Amino acid sequence: MLLKMGDAEIRAWKHLSPARKTELSVHCEITRGRKRPNKDKSVPAEYNIAKIYSTITEDFTECRVCVVDITRESTLRSSETEALGRSVDGYAAWVAKVNELHAENDKVRPTLIVNPREDDDYEQYESDIFAQFDAFKDRYDLISYRASVLHDEGFVDDLTMLADRANAFIANDKRFEIVLDFEFVQASTASLHAAYVAPLIRRIRTIIPHARIVSLGTSFPKSVTDVGDEERDEFRLEELTLYEEISRVQNQPIEYGDYGSINPIRNDIEIPVGSYLRARIDFPTDKKSVYYHRVAPEVDPKTKKLLSPRSSMYKAAAKRVVSDPSHSPLDDSWGYEKIVEAATKSPEGSSPSFWISVRMEMHICRRLDAMARQAASSGVGNT
Repeated sequence: MLLKMGDAEIRAWKHLSPARKTELSVHCEITRGRKRPNKDKSVPAEYNIAKIYSTITEDFTECRVCVVDITRESTLRSSETEALGRSVDGYAAWVAKVNELHAENDKVRPTLIVNPREDDDYEQYESDIFAQFDAFKDRYDLISYRASVLHDEGFVDDLTMLADRANAFIANDKRFEIVLDFEFVQASTASLHAAYVAPLIRRIRTIIPHARIVSLGTSFPKSVTDVGDEERDEFRLEELTLYEEISRVQNQPIEYGDYGSINPIRNDIEIPVGSYLRARIDFPTDKKSVYYHRVAPEVDPKTKKLLSPRSSMYKAAAKRVVSDPSHSPLDDSWGYEKIVEAATKSPEGSSPSFWISVRMEMHICRRLDAMARQAASSGVGNT
């Protein structure tokens, strides 16, 4: 599971049960953190990246592994993240930061950063990548490489360059992980993506035969009304269909990953909740889909005064969710309990951020339960 370390994502993670956390491998993006308050608009903005570091070291100690990476999203970068990813001296700043985080949380593992300077020739490019890999190979039992499948056609060339080192690493009973990141997977495009990536995976299997390959993506839209109706609709999780299609055509198994039902383009700016914003609650089902209910506010037609408090709107949405034909119970889930609770009493949260956390926690629980059922039916343990 990949996290862009937003507040709603961290809240969802914190409310997962300890038993569920131990089943997950997490890929944490280091972002710039929130902007520090400053009345002086003439000085450069400062961000709280230290909060991101402390979250990684304090909140991700119960998962299987916590792979760290640097954000690839331009709106979440800062001078600190840019400095962290520079290739100088074999990505020395990145190596030092990963080692520092690992010293405080032994679940931390590295992602290889590929970010050459514009004036680097191939020899320098290769030298810096090799130095980074070599700095990690003796200290860690897992090294990850994340490829933006649809935007970086040259990633297989990187893997070819790394093949001797990666294969030797694996031969020492360690794991080299290749994350195929599809980012946002639009509705009904899973088969197209699977067909596109099939020859790439065959090449990877030839280059690094025993690499661990992960399919990563999400189909949750930035706005549900982009894919559905105003009040209620249901859509399938296309990233699951993508994973199943890829697995169907592969001779060797791949692994599943997603963004935890979060759209890959994260807005890091706090947007005030408008008085007339609809209250929405999403419900991940046990049928590989998500449905939602949205409740419009009551407004006095003459004075335009809001007549319905947000808490009552979320309570109405929760009632509709639990009475929906697609509703099904979910054990050991904080998010499910919050929806059931909101349907009968005053909701704990009345902001979109809170209900994103609810959806995300439920989504993770649904995926874990489905994986457990699949493993039980095939007689194979979870990976």
